[in-house]
Amino acid sequence: MGRPDAGGGTPAHRLKLSELLSFLPKQWTAWRAAFTHLYVLFGGARGPGKSRWLRWTLLSLLLYWFLRFKMRGVRVGLFCETYPDLQDRQISKIALEFPLWLGEVKDTEVDGLAFFVRPEYGGGILCLRNLDKPEKYQSAEFAAIGVDELTKNSREKFDLLRGSLRWPGIEHTPFLAATNPGGIGHAWVKALWLDRQFPAELRSRARHFIFIPALPKDNPFLSANYWEELNSLAPRLKRAWVDGDWSAFEGQSFPGWAETTHVIPPFEIPAHWTKWRAVDWGTAAPFCCLWLAKDPDRGRIFVFRELYGPGMTDRQQAKAILDLTVELGISLTFADPSMWAKKNVLNIVTSTADEYAAVGVALTKGDNDRISGKRKVERLLASLP
Repeated sequence: MGRPDAGGGTPAHRLKLSELLSFLPKQWTAWRAAFTHLYVLFGGARGPGKSRWLRWTLLSLLLYWFLRFKMRGVRVGLFCETYPDLQDRQISKIALEFPLWLGEVKDTEVDGLAFFVRPEYGGGILCLRNLDKPEKYQSAEFAAIGVDELTKNSREKFDLLRGSLRWPGIEHTPFLAATNPGGIGHAWVKALWLDRQFPAELRSRARHFIFIPALPKDNPFLSANYWEELNSLAPRLKRAWVDGDWSAFEGQSFPGWAETTHVIPPFEIPAHWTKWRAVDWGTAAPFCCLWLAKDPDRGRIFVFRELYGPGMTDRQQAKAILDLTVELGISLTFADPSMWAKKNVLNIVTSTADEYAAVGVALTKGDNDRISGKRKVERLLASLP
């Protein structure tokens, strides 16, 4: 794409958002979400134009606030994990795509490196930043924040950045992100936007999170050579970057796991199947209880219910397990052997297993050897009829 330089006519005649924002359909969906939701995640695969959507959406927010509300000098932030990444994915593209008549990239003493919108269009500032030391932005204020490749960052950086989302006179201050599966932040990003598993402090904000998935096939402008590169990737990377499979990222404990294979619609479990529970204990860290059933004919094991969360006492955990157990014939509850460790509380010696039993959940010690357990799970995940 060449740089869209000035044409004839006055600046007011040249400024038409519909002409500037030539988004693909999925990008348009994500663009609209930036005006209705506070936490928008777009992408989840290679090639649908995630980085482009991010910079143009932030620019369009600046223009919207000026054209609609006459707000001048509004600042938004566009972040990458390092400066070289910022240069490669954003700064170099802004220099090619953003029209000269609309503004320019420059470095000033007050605002640092940014794209400065010209005064006749509101003088908004699109700050260009990297996340090598995110704590330096703690006192900064942005009306919107965009992070390119969010999964390359920790949850702590997300929390630090959203603490800077404030601007006088603007109520809707969105956090926008584009990303691929994988990276150090894969688990927490997937938990919030895809699995919608929110920690206590974010549960009241759950309705503000939205994930707009997009795949390379959504972008008709990808070259044949790029498609050849994508199709030549190793199977797991191809599942993640071409098919948008968040369960396939490199480095996971069970690379054989695939949501399309191992997650199925609910069905009524036959009464004669063996059913049991399994507990992994925790207090500050979350505890988990799974309900399982085994098909005696095929040997397949189905996990049909999960209880997961932090901050519950032993007895609260056991009561919650009982409350969710509505089936007959739960034969056993296997548990981490550490739950039998004795503890002295106010001169009363007891164990977590004792506390569970007092509520009515009798436990059986499970085998917690990690190596053999991993092999057993891998066998269970293997391809069978």
